[in-house]
Amino acid sequence: MNEEAARLHRRLYATLTLALALILTACSTGARPPEGAPVEIIVSAAASMTDALSEMQKAFASEQSGVKVKFNFGSSGALAHQIAQGAPADLFIAAGAAPMEDLVQKGLVEQSAVRTLAANKVVLIRGKTAAAVVNTWTDLASDQVKRIAVANPAHVPAGQYGKTVLENLNLWSAVQTRLVLGEDVRQVLNFVESGEVEAGIVYATDAAVSQKVVVLAEAPAGSHPPVVYPMAVLKDSRHGVEAKAFADYLASEKGRQILARYGFGN
Repeated sequence: MNEEAARLHRRLYATLTLALALILTACSTGARPPEGAPVEIIVSAAASMTDALSEMQKAFASEQSGVKVKFNFGSSGALAHQIAQGAPADLFIAAGAAPMEDLVQKGLVEQSAVRTLAANKVVLIRGKTAAAVVNTWTDLASDQVKRIAVANPAHVPAGQYGKTVLENLNLWSAVQTRLVLGEDVRQVLNFVESGEVEAGIVYATDAAVSQKVVVLAEAPAGSHPPVVYPMAVLKDSRHGVEAKAFADYLASEKGRQILARYGFGN
């Protein structure tokens, strides 16, 4: 080996050694969380559970300091779509069976992992300061009613329940052109609270947390399928053990007491 070749060989060896050292350093320090840091789990949940889950998060944190819960609230259909598209999530809580079933069919949730967390009711509301042009379901067909808020039936379970109620009461065709569609049930509540609409269709639990609306009527018995909240840990969750621990807490007696305070049934 001549001198020029030897210098090239030494330079290449030094470069490879430095590159290997940098890679080992990155692997040993960049990818690990700090020692003792809590594990963060992401819970994608129906918007109608915002208040109850937020309280349960605080109660859970007081007992499980090693787990940090981060919420992604929204319409169940939109959340299921996000998860199917690869959005990170460890636990999914839907306001209806269909969004969860969609993830089961796509192989993202094991059917055996699905359990029912809570139940709810569908109610008709109006703002406390709004003109009393709506007092019953049949009043929605009145010419005095110009705008009715309901969650978008295309992807929000609350909207799908609302549409089914209106169809079963033979009101859908009469009110369809006057509907104001919300992206989730909490937006519908905001429409009613702000006076933008004469009435709205939400869950009983949403109406219960507002001081600005009045419940006019529950949906008649048999006018819609039961409102249930299935939950399940995602099959590919990176923190399945911690996500299951939080799910177990939600389903525990303590969790159910909190749910009951916000109007959810078992």
